[in-house]
Amino acid sequence: MDILKKLEYYREEEEKLKWEGTFADYLELLKEKPWVAQSAHSRVYNMIKDAGVEEENGKRRYNFFNSQLFGLEEALEKLVEEYFHPAAKRLDVRKRILLLMGPVSGGKSTLVAMLKRGMEEYTRSDRGSVFAIKGCPMHEDPLHLIPQNLREDFHKEYGIRVEGNLSPLNLMRLEQDYSGRIEDVLVERIFFSEDKRVGIGTFSPSDPKSQDIADLTGSIDFSTIAEFGSESDPRAYRFDGELNKANRGLMEFQEMLKCDEKFLWHLLSLTQEGNFK
Repeated sequence: MDILKKLEYYREEEEKLKWEGTFADYLELLKEKPWVAQSAHSRVYNMIKDAGVEEENGKRRYNFFNSQLFGLEEALEKLVEEYFHPAAKRLDVRKRILLLMGPVSGGKSTLVAMLKRGMEEYTRSDRGSVFAIKGCPMHEDPLHLIPQNLREDFHKEYGIRVEGNLSPLNLMRLEQDYSGRIEDVLVERIFFSEDKRVGIGTFSPSDPKSQDIADLTGSIDFSTIAEFGSESDPRAYRFDGELNKANRGLMEFQEMLKCDEKFLWHLLSLTQEGNFK
């Protein structure tokens, strides 16, 4: 098969993976595939587990890391079983930031790169599929649309816990574009991509005097204030920070301990509360 035919085949496969429907359609999909609503930690853990696990002398080896990481079996088992596994079960470990420390050429960057590339591939599979509110710059979880007072009923019917609140932008879109009809809100399947800034982000601190917190959290777009009339209008905000774009996925924070304190305050509220302002 020549390269042009392969490109055509690739394009056809891309089209098959796409999905779009209403929130009501998405709920029907959840009945068939409840794993679609898994958390970010759960998705990473399942990605590693689905690649295969071998046990030898009481120690586990993960096929996911076999191609590039060697001699780190003990550290990798600790990473998977003491961080990702309990975090996938929604235990308090998920409120901790995973900090990789070690000597130069110890495999830290390789490990992170493997997780990021793996997530890009995994979201293209059925088990790793991710769905988001269509048109949302933060790729928000559609289940955030369910009102707080109905979430216990939803859990009883679907067996899925809903965490997090609908963002101000989607709250406004729900009222203005859909007249409050949650079941009509459009939902689409998304695919993580670091290049396209979907679900995977990388933050590299530079000079503390010139680094802007907006690189991490986005900022107000002052050019739109005349149009929307107020800085507090969510449409006047640029959701282009690394935390915004990496929502639902994975963000690499390089040289974290060398960063200015103001950048770490956001991470504290983000990990503990699950949101930031």
